Amino acid sequence: MGYSGSGKTSFIAHVIKLLKKKLNYNIAVIKNVKHHPVDKEGKDSYIFTKAGARFSVIQNDQNETAIFMKIVGNKFQELLKWLKNGPFNLDLIFTEGFRTLNNPTVLCISDLSEIESQITESVRMISGVICSKDLDKNSVLDIPIVDIESHFSMFLDLFEISL
Repeated sequence: MGYSGSGKTSFIAHVIKLLKKKLNYNIAVIKNVKHHPVDKEGKDSYIFTKAGARFSVIQNDQNETAIFMKIVGNKFQELLKWLKNGPFNLDLIFTEGFRTLNNPTVLCISDLSEIESQITESVRMISGVICSKDLDKNSVLDIPIVDIESHFSMFLDLFEISL
């Protein structure tokens, strides 16, 4: 979690590359986009789900696929259940933009002054843009500040991911 521009997407992209390269993990990412629709009104996929389809899957000639789903109830938990029980054989699921989840969390920040307003009990490490700055600290409030590029093994330890 973190404010816009704090390095969340970059952090997740780096971790995915490292987990894929070193552990050959299959990974999914669930991103919460609050400010714009995922599917545009008037598009076929929108029309299909609006008509009542539970899933609308689109694919282009480059084999890029998008799945649009209408989930009733606890949307996030249902989506997790769908991913875990599906044919995807996932090793890990990352989330971005869900502040209220009680899962082990990386807080991405661009400045140390952002920590106090965002810290929660679920934060296990701090990373993001702050790691590109010259810091004289390697932790804040006993939470380690970790540059994922140079301390990937620390990330693995903190989140109990074994090689």
